[in-house]
Amino acid sequence: MSLCSRPEVSRRRLLAGMGAGLSAVAVWGMSPLIGSGSVPADRPTIVGHRGAEGLAPPNTEAAIRRALDVGVDGVELDVRPTSDDELVLFHDPVLDWDSTGHGWIRNRPWDEIRGARIDGEPLITLDQALETIAPTSASIYLELKAGGYTDVVLETVVRHGLSDRVTIISFETAALDPAQEDGVSTGLVGSVPTPWLAEDAAAAGADVAFSHYAPHGVSTFVSDARDAGLTAGIWKLVDTKETIRDVLEHDLDILVTNRPDYAFDVLDAN
Repeated sequence: MSLCSRPEVSRRRLLAGMGAGLSAVAVWGMSPLIGSGSVPADRPTIVGHRGAEGLAPPNTEAAIRRALDVGVDGVELDVRPTSDDELVLFHDPVLDWDSTGHGWIRNRPWDEIRGARIDGEPLITLDQALETIAPTSASIYLELKAGGYTDVVLETVVRHGLSDRVTIISFETAALDPAQEDGVSTGLVGSVPTPWLAEDAAAAGADVAFSHYAPHGVSTFVSDARDAGLTAGIWKLVDTKETIRDVLEHDLDILVTNRPDYAFDVLDAN
């Protein structure tokens, strides 16, 4: 298979630019975005998003190692199956969107895509990622994009002896059921902190409810999640120290961020 050069403007960079624009709108059009309160003494679990996407190409060995070097409590990774049921780390269903590879991951065997690179870093398997994380104490959050391959993921986790450190997370409740049957922690993800997200997560039997960050919605979401007996997690995808501080003021349980180094800087300065 020949691998073409990476597109000049990737989907990830386009979305990041859109996110930055939305963040600016939030600052000026949804004020007050930045709170003036203090960061609680009991800090949340700090989790690197896709390893540490703000420090290295996402879902790569480099991103995982950067996150661990920063001192994260956990690492979040996106997992997708190939046509021959190899598990690879990649966010989108199509390789062309953010790598030098081509085609739908689900329709390609691992041998045909193993040479693909993300911003110069090689595509890696879940096995490789777990080998890197296993010697540390970091927890592991594996996002599955659909149901149907949770069992294969769990088999890999068990082979590495990491079942007690893994949380299976997804927007799809069908991906959580097999993990719950095996006694593995699960989390339901929602795009925004809606009033019913915590309710849906509790009804699905999840341990954690995750929402993307939204100004003014964090406090209510955290309260709703805790009232439902859940751990409350926030995904912070457009990262500045100011907005990370805003999140941390809300006394959440888990912060998933592209820039875990910023989170620790804010906490250290508190």
